[in-house]
Amino acid sequence: MERVPRFRYRFLDNHTSAAGWRISAGLFCLALLLLTVALLAARLHNFDLSSLLLGVTLPALLAVAFFLVKALSTVRAHEKQTDSVLDTTEASLRESEERFRQMADNIQEIFWMIDAQSRKTIYVNPAFETITGRSRAELKKNPLSYEEMIHPEDRTQVLLRLEEATRSGDFDERYRIVLPDGATRWVWTRGFPVRDDQCRIRRLVGTVLDITNQKHAEEEVTKNLSFAKAAWAEADAMREATLALTQDLKMDNVLDTLLSSLADLIPYETAQIWFLESDCRLFAARMAPHKANSDDELTTIDTNQFPLIHGILKNQNDVAISDTTPETDWQPLPGMSEVRSWLCVRLIASHRTLGILCVGHSLPNRFTSEHKRLAESLAIPAAAAIQNARLYECAKIYGTELERRTSDLQDAQAALIRFQSGRPS
Repeated sequence: MERVPRFRYRFLDNHTSAAGWRISAGLFCLALLLLTVALLAARLHNFDLSSLLLGVTLPALLAVAFFLVKALSTVRAHEKQTDSVLDTTEASLRESEERFRQMADNIQEIFWMIDAQSRKTIYVNPAFETITGRSRAELKKNPLSYEEMIHPEDRTQVLLRLEEATRSGDFDERYRIVLPDGATRWVWTRGFPVRDDQCRIRRLVGTVLDITNQKHAEEEVTKNLSFAKAAWAEADAMREATLALTQDLKMDNVLDTLLSSLADLIPYETAQIWFLESDCRLFAARMAPHKANSDDELTTIDTNQFPLIHGILKNQNDVAISDTTPETDWQPLPGMSEVRSWLCVRLIASHRTLGILCVGHSLPNRFTSEHKRLAESLAIPAAAAIQNARLYECAKIYGTELERRTSDLQDAQAALIRFQSGRPS
């Protein structure tokens, strides 16, 4: 609001000064002409005319001198005003530059500016050295060296986006950079266009924010969510398996349910359930897949011939082998001759080992400690279900025997009654 009158005032003063100079120049020429005529008249001894001309010339000269002095004072005033405006402008520019430097030197983000045509760096603030670990002097020597610090896996995509930004003016990318010591950081770079009078993009300016901690936090959250989902799926599978194992008391159904539930938790190719007959003999209760008419399939085994099985039962510990080939104590169970990955857990109920549960795979490193933990967790309700099935079978046997003996007793009582009724009194 204050600049308009100032410009208008300077415009009027410029016109006044120009008119004054023109009038002064005209009067000066007229005075010179009159003075010349006066001198010529004096030579012709025409004193009256010369006196008249001199009388006119002197005031004209005074007027010219007055206008010249006024014009000079106006010029000086304009010079002072111009100097004052320039000083004010320079002070304002210095103040703006100082504020910009204070802001750029103290913010935690990188402030950058590049040429849109060559993509060469024009300016970066000191935060560049803090985040990238590289000096600004090095970037000044090679304005394109910032491309080398972009992670090789992200470099092509980032540079393509930057090339597009020189035409569109928008740049917004998250990517990795590599520090001189080989460490990796995640950064978030945003860029905006600077256009000329013809709306052509001349420069790109923007910021770079270090988001390494944020990225790690996001990865940790994602990992925790994955663990939570896995735990939820595991708990759901365990609940369904436990429910299925306790719904039926028939041993065949319990064993089939156990292998089916195990397949949902562990990627096995072969699974076997062995029951203890004695301290050193095991009986094959169930095998999956079942191999009918197999010559090498045995019903019982002696644990002394299988060192790993003997150690499991003796030392009361479960075993997971990632590769059976280098294992000196490995002796494959019947039906597991091609197994490379092997996992075996005990079936324990009421502090008593009922048998073992074994799974195998033809490829090495297929089972992890997590698979072992899942098998151990499933073995707990499975052993309880097996014990209940055994008790149910025993109860059925006892019930059948009791019914037979009750029937025999009833027949004996009936025979006795008939005998007693047939005797003479």
